[in-house]
Amino acid sequence: MNDAERKFNELLNSSEVRKTDFKRDQYRLDNVPLKSDFIKDILCIANAPGDDGFILLGVKAEKGKSLEVVGISHHHDGSDLEQIVNSVIDEPIQFEYHSMSYKGKECALIHIPKSKAKPHWPKKDFGVLRKHVIYTRRSSGNREASIQEIREMCISTIHISDIAQRKAKTSAHVVDELTNLNLDERETAMHRMLKTIAPKIGLARYRHIFNPISSRHWCTMVSSKGKKIDLNYAVFMYPWTAGGHDIKVSRYNAASVKISTGGKRIWKSTKERLAQSTLIHIAYKGISTKSLESKAFDSRGYWFANEWKLDWGRVMKWEDTIPKYIGDKAVYEDKSKYEFFLPDVASKGELQDRLNKLLGWVDQNLSS
Repeated sequence: MNDAERKFNELLNSSEVRKTDFKRDQYRLDNVPLKSDFIKDILCIANAPGDDGFILLGVKAEKGKSLEVVGISHHHDGSDLEQIVNSVIDEPIQFEYHSMSYKGKECALIHIPKSKAKPHWPKKDFGVLRKHVIYTRRSSGNREASIQEIREMCISTIHISDIAQRKAKTSAHVVDELTNLNLDERETAMHRMLKTIAPKIGLARYRHIFNPISSRHWCTMVSSKGKKIDLNYAVFMYPWTAGGHDIKVSRYNAASVKISTGGKRIWKSTKERLAQSTLIHIAYKGISTKSLESKAFDSRGYWFANEWKLDWGRVMKWEDTIPKYIGDKAVYEDKSKYEFFLPDVASKGELQDRLNKLLGWVDQNLSS
């Protein structure tokens, strides 16, 4: 018996409380209202105080007490469920869907870990959900949160250790090393900082790619050798605030770099490596991705799948389905592409700290 099955059995013998819910039937996702009911349940449990939350599917209950395991007729894919939720809410919620068999009947356990990013809320009107309204779960069921409950959600995500860490981080990187430079000088300095710290954080095969017309940097290419996954990165530097147009131009440059760079010929292998690289966007000030998020597809033909807002930056995930031919038969495989955004980088120490966390996230989440 695995951990999810043990937890399912344990919860069957407990009363339904604020962060545990029993559902007789599988969620229906045929239309927007039904999807919004599912999203609301996840939102309410994620926003409720306490530890991890759980939803048991296939369990008939009355007045919060588990009565009978009746089973469900089918299962959903966990990644599809996560995509449905995170396409509607502002701060992503990470949860897990576990399918299992209980005494010959198909059941499921949805595990919603305690959130460190609450409150979560809908970023748009969607079915029964209203934009920017915060929902939570009380003993009497799902409700709109009161002002006091919202205040408690915000306070609960701040810990003394976090404050100390932020203070230490601010002290270490408080100096703006780029403020007295013009845009060209600042861009060059940012690339120089990357070159200095690259070997310290495990980035190798460092190479500048130049614009053949202006001889300015297009980007820097580096490679990481992680514990679980190796990746090539194309790193684009923006000396001020980067917008959606800047990101699209960088994508185009990475995909269609020409033969000549600053009077030197690019080897074919380098061009291929650049075209297949994972993109990192680093800005001296902010990065606006609003125009990217509003479109289902990006300029490369990938569709938007998910995003993560983290303390060191933002991750966007894009996906495509490509055919792989076995003889005359096409077998379609999902292909994912990730994109990283690091805004407000004003010093070498800040850049090193943020890139280190980015590489750690890659190692932990993108293992093959």
